[in-house]
Amino acid sequence: MLRGAVGRQRQASSRRCHLLVFSVGGRKLAAKTEEVGGISAWTTSISVPSCTPFVSSVIRRGQSIFPVYDLAGMLNVRVKGSQRLCLMAKQPAGAMAICIDEEMPVLHSLDIAKIQTYRGQDLDAAGCFADEFEEVPIISLSRLGAA
Repeated sequence: MLRGAVGRQRQASSRRCHLLVFSVGGRKLAAKTEEVGGISAWTTSISVPSCTPFVSSVIRRGQSIFPVYDLAGMLNVRVKGSQRLCLMAKQPAGAMAICIDEEMPVLHSLDIAKIQTYRGQDLDAAGCFADEFEEVPIISLSRLGAA
């Protein structure tokens, strides 16, 4: 009897999606936590020639160099704040940096049933959810910059 209850509890908790909610240009976005490599202070980027849309600079972290995905440019907004943050996105070929607003990102746990289809045309979203009075797109960090 007790074993069955524990099994149901595990099944119910696995129906949750863990998200990191952040903002770019004042616009709220979310990403699955397993696609986030970390958050840190933004450092100056270095422009480089590139044929990949929205990737035209790199940042240095210690001895490593990471491409920067210009999510703000893709959304036609400007990153807000003087102390911007760097979100490291996990990619199949390695990590990619994204400059985000200085507002600290928030961890959010959501029942998978509350994820809906994103109807907007401005970005490729894996879905969305309602947060207070706005629709928050869930973007796939692992697909950013893919051709």
